[in-house]
Amino acid sequence: MADNPKRIICITELTKVLNMRRAFLRRIMTVLAKGKILKSLKGKGGGFVLNINPSQIRVIDVIKVFKGKIDIMNCLFEKDVCPYPDSCVLMVKMKGVGISLYKILEKTTIAILLKSQKKRIRTKVGGNGN
Repeated sequence: MADNPKRIICITELTKVLNMRRAFLRRIMTVLAKGKILKSLKGKGGGFVLNINPSQIRVIDVIKVFKGKIDIMNCLFEKDVCPYPDSCVLMVKMKGVGISLYKILEKTTIAILLKSQKKRIRTKVGGNGN
């Protein structure tokens, strides 16, 4: 879809390409449409089309569509276990990791992922194997 953003693609075609169950894929696509990432087109010739340019769809936005608010800064353990969550050195490190991950997901777009995927395919086809 990201490779040809204006192309309408039907669930039947996607299930074959992705080798996924129709009902499961339909639910995913419906959630993405409700989240305004995709546009759902009803009727004959209908299907799904990207609603946003792939260079403007950030990975963090796609995750938010499925998960809602992202809180990667929570304690790894239940708060009941540790009486000192505010002074925990592990928590400080994990917050740093969480912030770094969030920034990467904010900067990474579907277009960037597609470009990386194409580069990997060209490398494999070229015989390099990496």
